Amino acid sequence: MPVLQPFRAFRYNADVVSLEEVVAPPYDVIGPEYQERLYARHPNNVVRLILGREEDRYASAAGHFRTWKDRGILTRDAKPSLYVVHQEFDGLDGRRVTRKGFIALCRLEEFSSRVVLPHEKTLAKPREDRLKLFTATNANFSQVFSLYWDLEKRIDEAFAIPIRSAPLMRVDFEDVVNSVWRADDMKIVERVVRFMSDKQVVIADGHHRYETALAYRDLMRAKSPSHSGKELYNYIMMFFSNIEDDGLVIYPTHRVVHSLQTFSAAGLLDKLGKTFHVQVVQDMMSMQTNLDRAVNRTFGLVLKDDPKLYCISLEPNVTASVLVTEALPAEVKELDVTVLHTVILRDALGISSEAQEQKRNLDYVRVAADAVGAVRGGRAQAAFILRPTQLEEVRSVARAGHVMPQKSTYFFPKLLSGLLFNLMEE
Repeated sequence: MPVLQPFRAFRYNADVVSLEEVVAPPYDVIGPEYQERLYARHPNNVVRLILGREEDRYASAAGHFRTWKDRGILTRDAKPSLYVVHQEFDGLDGRRVTRKGFIALCRLEEFSSRVVLPHEKTLAKPREDRLKLFTATNANFSQVFSLYWDLEKRIDEAFAIPIRSAPLMRVDFEDVVNSVWRADDMKIVERVVRFMSDKQVVIADGHHRYETALAYRDLMRAKSPSHSGKELYNYIMMFFSNIEDDGLVIYPTHRVVHSLQTFSAAGLLDKLGKTFHVQVVQDMMSMQTNLDRAVNRTFGLVLKDDPKLYCISLEPNVTASVLVTEALPAEVKELDVTVLHTVILRDALGISSEAQEQKRNLDYVRVAADAVGAVRGGRAQAAFILRPTQLEEVRSVARAGHVMPQKSTYFFPKLLSGLLFNLMEE
């Protein structure tokens, strides 16, 4: 089961910089324009570490990290600690909610051990990129986000005393208030570590970083045949949130199709009509209402050169397990994203699984209006509006030992990069 330990985090020196100016989202949600804004925001913004624009961005990140430590821009906590994190934001229904969790080091385990479970597929290119960064800096600057099960919320009870004091850090970033407390009382630390020792954890976000950390660990072990298993490179900085937490929110990630050489909106509707009920809806609000109320697999659909909006739902007598012909478990076959990627994107539109993985004809968009805008603006041929994956689906797929298609979940809000830094070698 997971082996956790406290650590001495590096963090920004509040006497030197303002946190609001130096933190950033994870690298994989930073586009080129956003990258430029983060660069302009502050010369010590963490974007220079996680997603540099220099020709050799890995060497540049290592140089910045070293300089920031030497100049006191980053300071290190004196005592090994766990770090409690609360993120306060507006939920899907507009109510203010708080997602709670904590950050610790987690010993790296192969997925085959069933201690740490993935739930999504990863791609080779991001893993290669992150490995170059890990190797250059010997550090990780963002947390892997994982879930555990604690129906009685005993971890919350363990951290009740630390969070009574003023936060160690507090940063309001893009409408999310992030508060961090340090728990360095060894009685509390040992209680949490002991409680977590019989849990399974599921990676919610950061699959590429976790798999990269495994590869980095193996490289370091190869260099040190006498390794003990206690070296820092055997661990990864991880955020743990209770799957029963009231603030745990999953948003959908929508799919935008572009650049297909042969695309016919009428032809697609004809193909879909054989297995889906195709319904014209009045507006985006009506589409969302249909998606919220749907029982069977349902998607919103926007087509190039077609002013209508559609909702498509599997006919009542058609099941996903029959349509999806791959040798997949029922938990995976029944997912909206599986039906979309196999029955629609691959079979109806001809986008091969390889092309999907390489995003040759596919973009992933979080905001539905942006997906619609890409089609209406002529930049895309079709947009599929998805419902959010349910937490129970994530849990079922992971526990069954399987993974979902890439971008099946978008846990909101993202964890900030730059709150804490972890050395993987000293």
